[in-house]
Formats: sequence, C-alpha cells, structure tokens
Amino acid sequence: MPKTIVIGTAESRGDTDAVRMRRQAAMYLESAIESLVLAIELFNRPSPIARDHAVPMLLGHSFEMLLKSIIFQARRTVRDRGDELTYSLARCIGIAADDLQIISKDERALIAALKQDRDCATHDSISMSEQLLWVHMRSGISVIRRLLRDELQLDLTDLLPGRVIPVSTEPPHELHALVEDELATIAALLAPGTRKGPEARARLRPLLSLDGAATGRVDPPTEAEVARAEAALRARTEWTRVLPGLATLSVTPVAPDGDAQEVILRVGRGAEAIPVRKARRDEEALAYRSMDPFEEYGGRLREFGSRLGITQQQGYALIEHLAIKDDDAAYFCRKTKNGNVQYQGLSARAYDLGRKAIAAGVDLDAITARYNVAHARRAPGAR
Repeated sequence: MPKTIVIGTAESRGDTDAVRMRRQAAMYLESAIESLVLAIELFNRPSPIARDHAVPMLLGHSFEMLLKSIIFQARRTVRDRGDELTYSLARCIGIAADDLQIISKDERALIAALKQDRDCATHDSISMSEQLLWVHMRSGISVIRRLLRDELQLDLTDLLPGRVIPVSTEPPHELHALVEDELATIAALLAPGTRKGPEARARLRPLLSLDGAATGRVDPPTEAEVARAEAALRARTEWTRVLPGLATLSVTPVAPDGDAQEVILRVGRGAEAIPVRKARRDEEALAYRSMDPFEEYGGRLREFGSRLGITQQQGYALIEHLAIKDDDAAYFCRKTKNGNVQYQGLSARAYDLGRKAIAAGVDLDAITARYNVAHARRAPGAR
C-alpha cells in the first residue's frame, strides 16, 4: 500500500483555500501512485490474463492523475471554463509540454503512445511482446520518477517499495531489433492460410501508436490506418516506410552508468534518423495520418471568449490579434469547392495562446476597438 502523500508548504497551512488545494492535488497524486502500483503488479504477475490490456490502461491512468496533480498546483484548476469534466490525458499532455514545459519531446512521445495504447485497450484489442511491454512499463516509470522529483520534490522510492519495480530477464537495448522481431511475428500471423488477421492487427496497434506518438500524435490509430499498414506489410514494404516514426526512436539508459533496467525512449537518432513529419491535411500518408480535424479542432469560434472568461467580441478580437487563424496547429478551416466556409474550429493550442495573452496583460479593450473598426469597414455597404 503506498504511503500517505502530503503536498504543500508550512506557510500555507493556515490558509483554508491552500489546504483545500493541497488536499485535491494529493488526491490526484495518490490515485497516480495506486494505479502505478497496480500496473507494476499486473506486469510482474505470472498469469497473462488481461496483462496486455490492463498494464497500459493503469499506467496511462497513473500519468493522467500525476499530470493533473502538477497542473492543479500550477493553475488551481484541471477543468476548462464551461466544461463539466476535468482534462483528458491528451489535454494534460498538451498543457504539460506546451504551457508548463515540464516534459521533454521524448517524454511526450512516450506518454502519447501510452495514451493511444490505453484507448486501444479500452475500445479494441492490443497485444505486445514481452520486451515491448517492458519498454513501455520501464520507461514510463523513469518519466514518473523524474516528474515526482523535479516537480513535486518527492522520491518514488519513498512512495512504494523498491522491490515492486518491474524486472525483465532480457531488457532490450536496440528498439529496431525489437520492432523487427515484432514485425516478423506479425508477418507470420498474416501468412496465407493462417486466418489470424485479428491477432496481427492487435499486435500492429501498439506499434502504430508508438509510431504516431513520435510525430506528435495522441489519438489511437483508426481501423483504416491499421488496414493500410497491414496491406503494406503484406506487400513486403520496407517497415521504415510503413512505420517511419518508429525509425526515429531508440531505447537508451537514463544515465550512461545507471541501472541497466532503467531506460527511456528517445526521439531522433542523429544523422541516420529518417526524416518524419505530420501529413498535411491534403496529403495521404502511407500508414498514419493526422487526427480527425473535427476532434482536434472542436472549439467553436463563438465560444472562444466565454471559455476564456471574456466576452464573445473580445474573443473574436483576440483570435485576430494573435493571428490564430494563421497558426495551422491552432485553427482549422474546411471549405467547399466554391470556396465557402464549411467548418472552422480551434484546437487546445488556441486556448493556451489566448490564456497566455490574457495573463500577460493584453489590452482587450484596445484590440476589440481595433477589431470593431476593421470589421465595420468590411461590412456590406461600408466605404
């Protein structure tokens, strides 16, 4: 059983609001450690029942709760204005990486891959080799340990016994060899006459998740993407073309002279790395595409202001002032063949940009006045 977690400073103990905040953050953190302990317990147990599914689900939940604890202390909230539910794991990843800047590119890729595996395990089926599951588990613990130390001044070994750390008799040190072994297993499942397509796709999903995470994606692979990858592998396409993101990843020890059992995934392999980028909206990728724009850019422009605690008109003015419509990662617009706007939406990045501008003291009255003048001139009949 994890030890009781206490967060906060002596100076804040007399402040009722500070006590409440500290307790809420501690509750998130306790949930994170409990899920981590269960993930490790399931990883280490001899029975394989539900192991491939339960370990990513619990490890993903551990990360979500840990990030919420850190974000809650930094922002005093883990819920957007007007939303009933707290942040999703995808939202937590975005805030931690882009706003608070507390996780690196390597760590973001790992947590995003775990998020995708958790989604696949919850809504579909996945299957991993022992070594690939260990890479996820052990590198996940490495990131959790660093976040606890650097952001919360806590030591993981003080929260759970060192004996529960997952151990592998053959820890992999070359990710490419691991991927090739996985793909050889998948190829055998796809061999003519085997009728093991579902099993092959279950093993493909975590590889596609890890591949997509290397290029900044957080949503799980769709069935169309899994089918496209399966077809490419059946055609014996070079795996670095089917899974180019995986070609940029490597497994390295946390410290050169550290524990061989503690590793972390790293994005990029220096000069020999294969160039990888997100597919453009009008471009078909071989096996992995950007997420559904209606999900990624779900924010309505008319609600931008209210979500930030300002008026609708101030929201429109802020969008224009920050040139959000010129930011491909913040704004999406789909038009008909005639050029009429069919759909336009904002991503989480747009809201983060807006919050930062308000926190920095942007003059909302001034930019709204300029916006009103500019758009009055564009109104029908205006001269």
